[in-house]
Amino acid sequence: MLTKVLAISTAYVAMGVLLLFLLIRPALHWRWKAFAILLSTFFFVSVFFETRGLLGWPGVGKLPDRFQLLWVRVVEPDPRLSDPGSIYMWVEEVDENNVPVGVPRSYRLPYRRALAEKSAKARDQIMQGNPQEGTAENLTGEDQPQDQRDPPNPVDKAKNPEGAPLEAASGMQRLDIDALQQAQQTIQFRPMPPTLLPVKR
Repeated sequence: MLTKVLAISTAYVAMGVLLLFLLIRPALHWRWKAFAILLSTFFFVSVFFETRGLLGWPGVGKLPDRFQLLWVRVVEPDPRLSDPGSIYMWVEEVDENNVPVGVPRSYRLPYRRALAEKSAKARDQIMQGNPQEGTAENLTGEDQPQDQRDPPNPVDKAKNPEGAPLEAASGMQRLDIDALQQAQQTIQFRPMPPTLLPVKR
């Protein structure tokens, strides 16, 4: 998905540069103008198809503070495919009266063993007909209980036995703001409380 976003951004920058060039140099040869028209058409088509490729992808931002968990899919890490694993959640935000707000959304969270186990248990409860409420509290690593802190990902361990981050080991630095925000959330599940209705007069 990051590649598609970069492709769209590059296309818009290229179109902006072309328009700026045409405004600064109005007395251009017709060949340059024809080339600019063809190049702009190419970027318009590129933006169209890259935007279609983004449809249906789960978000990677922070989860709502309170939500109803609709479904979960846990993808275990696979060192053979260099897949660090993911936890996909389909959630619907609720307000203080337990009333759904907005529309259901799909999120992708980094794989953590403790979260995967809790999510699987919540999914089992949903299958038994017991709706589940989720809460996502913004906590730092020091505030998180020790039993919820996960060991190093097996994919990272396979690539880097010393346990250092892969980016540091390879000399590259990568900052994923969305993943960092998700890592600062402690997610809990419990039975969904009933909707609070207004008092009848």
